[in-house]
Amino acid sequence: MLKNSIFVKITILFIMAIICLGAFSYYFIREEINERILKDQLKYSQFLATINQLVRFGGDIELIEKYLKELDLHQIQDAKTLEQFQGYLTQNLTDGMIAKIIKQENGIYLFLQTPHKWKLYGSLYSHRLFNYYLITFFAFLVVVFLFVLVIKSILPLNTLRKEIRKFADGQTNISCRINQNDEIGELSREFENAAEKINALNQSRHLFLRSIMHELKTPITKGRITAEMIDQPLYKERLCSVFDRLNSLINEFAKIEELSSRNYCLNKQDYVLKDILNRVFAMLLLDKEQIKESFILPNENYLLHCDFEILTLAIKNLLDNALKYKTKDKVEIKIENKNLLILNFGAPLPYTLQDHAKPFFKDSKSNKSGGLGLGIYIVKSTLESQGLKLDYRYEKDKNCFIIQGILSNQA
Repeated sequence: MLKNSIFVKITILFIMAIICLGAFSYYFIREEINERILKDQLKYSQFLATINQLVRFGGDIELIEKYLKELDLHQIQDAKTLEQFQGYLTQNLTDGMIAKIIKQENGIYLFLQTPHKWKLYGSLYSHRLFNYYLITFFAFLVVVFLFVLVIKSILPLNTLRKEIRKFADGQTNISCRINQNDEIGELSREFENAAEKINALNQSRHLFLRSIMHELKTPITKGRITAEMIDQPLYKERLCSVFDRLNSLINEFAKIEELSSRNYCLNKQDYVLKDILNRVFAMLLLDKEQIKESFILPNENYLLHCDFEILTLAIKNLLDNALKYKTKDKVEIKIENKNLLILNFGAPLPYTLQDHAKPFFKDSKSNKSGGLGLGIYIVKSTLESQGLKLDYRYEKDKNCFIIQGILSNQA
């Protein structure tokens, strides 16, 4: 993650810019120094030839100094610089004058020595190249200033990323407005506006769904009470089961709404498969005789690691479809490796599992009315919310729906 960070990329870019600027400045100044040294070497060679001519024709040190002053060559008085040239003195000089050119890294110098004194003429290139150093220094300052400016501009991206992550996790009370008049500030304002609109839509959706469920529960409750007053036991039982089924469906819709809006708090623990199936059969309104006639159940008690309420909803939809679309024999429930399998004899799915898992999917290839509808979509969504995966295969004339990795490690 760190290597893909925009901050790292910008930092590397500016480091490379500073390195390139430093290398260019060093190369340019060194070339400038070498060029000046070459020019001065030729110039000082001419000066030396002229001085030798003056000495040959009887010129003294005063005449030579006057000549050098006319050429705008000044005597160097800096003590530290003069100390470096002590080694160039000719010992035991008793007569005449010695003139020679001394080349060093920081410049070229004209060295004059008489029996009584010696003098040094020339100039230091550090003074000559001051403007180049100054320009290079300001160039470095500009690069560093731009780096700080860019980092400061994109630094609010961290805040924006954290707020977006909070919003993705279901926290709706976020504030990510950034007071910048650039693209990042505009992005933060647009996202905040979008978040406000999404929050408004979610609130209206919650209100709408809860109002519908409330309005449906009222007549269902009244119908259930009225059904209890019927004298005939057979009709009474049938009507009560219908109203119980409707009430169960509304409760399922409430759970699905909480899950889709990320307001449901998962509680994953280890549960016995038998307890889960008993709840599923109760939701399907099946008695013991119907269960025995319709299902092949595992003999052992397995532990499943899951959220009890959400898993029962998923298995209920799978068993409901298995009963509805089976062509013969019983629906089988079994554990294989760490997976829960639900098998039934029947025609294979006309489309892929991914197609059937789409909300409001309509089976146009089947002549049957209805279809899988929201069933597989609900199953897949509820399993994915628990970190589980739904798989499907068709073999030996059987549909096999697989909930992968659900068996507890303690089983």
